[in-house]
Amino acid sequence: MILSLLIIKVKEKYLESDFESKGEKRYFLIALDGDKIIGSIEYGPASDLICDCTNNTFKELIEIGTVFVHLDYQRIGVGNLLFNKMYFTFQNKDIEEFCLDSGYISAQKIWKKKFGEPDYLLKDYWDEGYDHMIWRIKVSERV
Repeated sequence: MILSLLIIKVKEKYLESDFESKGEKRYFLIALDGDKIIGSIEYGPASDLICDCTNNTFKELIEIGTVFVHLDYQRIGVGNLLFNKMYFTFQNKDIEEFCLDSGYISAQKIWKKKFGEPDYLLKDYWDEGYDHMIWRIKVSERV
């Protein structure tokens, strides 16, 4: 519960950073169904967690984060649509690589299917049986 509250606070700061920098520091895309928010995706500098766990190997990369799809809208392509729009954004900004991480088992299954095995597997990082995974992805290979 406390970890979830901390994550929400970090995501709120990321969203504020998007507004304050007009999308230059953090950049969000939001999926809507009418006036209802049904998904989000964001990019910004690689997180401290990613930098620490990769010995700063990914420090210069952009990180995709805050990928959420409302439960009622999962498994119908909303996440893929958000990713495709983000790839298009990356191409327009000449961003060639990004990283992505996850400590959530359900998300890890999706990322492994989409991106293959992670570049970093941090076994039991969160607790026994709860790994953390980090991927490095070339935009040109995903389009």
